[in-house]
Amino acid sequence: MDITRRCNLRCQMCNTWKTQAAHEITPGEVRRVLAQMPRLRWLDVTGGEPFLRRDVGDLFEAVLEATPALRVLHFQTNGWFRERTCEVVDMIGQRRPELELIVTVSIDGPPATHDAVRGREGSFERALATFKALRTRGDCATYVGTTVTPFNAAQVEALGGLLRREIADFRGAEWHWNWLQVSAHFFANADLAALPALESRDLVRRHLRRRGLPRNLVELMEIVFLTNLEFYRRGEPSGVVCQALRSAAFLSPEGDLYPCHVYDRPLGNVLRQPLEDLWHSASVLQARKDIEALACGGCFTPCEAYPALAGSPVRTLRMTATRALRIAYDRRRAASQPPAVEPPLPTREIAG
Repeated sequence: MDITRRCNLRCQMCNTWKTQAAHEITPGEVRRVLAQMPRLRWLDVTGGEPFLRRDVGDLFEAVLEATPALRVLHFQTNGWFRERTCEVVDMIGQRRPELELIVTVSIDGPPATHDAVRGREGSFERALATFKALRTRGDCATYVGTTVTPFNAAQVEALGGLLRREIADFRGAEWHWNWLQVSAHFFANADLAALPALESRDLVRRHLRRRGLPRNLVELMEIVFLTNLEFYRRGEPSGVVCQALRSAAFLSPEGDLYPCHVYDRPLGNVLRQPLEDLWHSASVLQARKDIEALACGGCFTPCEAYPALAGSPVRTLRMTATRALRIAYDRRRAASQPPAVEPPLPTREIAG
């Protein structure tokens, strides 16, 4: 659920801040829409920057009141508004202590790289301070989230070293990776589709080794995602059925229903039509068929891959085990050969 297109940063990989929202869903509308999903178990709240909204506390209170079956609540933030973020986390912990609350703070590189990619000086310092503040709280699981793009790929390893120096007990499993995503209706960054593909194999494999053994289901899901991501980026099919318009969907700040955050196909508006009627409408039924046929183009982004992987557990485990063995075989074979010279990463001028 996207609650705002506004953002105080000017990221190289996202232009949502350029989009003028016709409406921002209100706390009352959130309560009314979510009350129509009494069995909702997992909710992601996103933006824009959610904590730009001064009524963000009221929005999350509406979420908690309308979702009695909710078990997992996740939101992301660029970390600029530390106090407001901590206040909301404390409120959620007090109101719904049984919830598994997950917070992702976006950090895309060491200070100079992060600030350049995010388009605002001082954004690294604020993001790291927010991550540290949330990490000390026992009522939420907090992760660093890095979007790997041609703009920062050469610096992600340096970021890992910096995080370990700044936080003595920082674990690789606290570091979530995402790859550059293109979405016309969410990120408004369709122009980035022309960027050259980023070679990801070595980066992903190093990150898998750094994460170590998982301690919970969230960490296990991340390892499963990263293991299969490498093969998807090689050109192999994801191997699992997408859950868009099955167990998952995307809502814009205006209330428009989309299959997901990538597929640019508005299907109706939940503020003007009951969700159940919309869910069973001809437009949604046809979109569901088109997704099954991969008319959407297909993707393997975390927001869509996690539900797909969880929705086919037996197939996911079998496929992941096979691919993990292939990675192990490739690693053993590579260890017996002289190291290859890696080609330079694609670059693009970063605006200040």
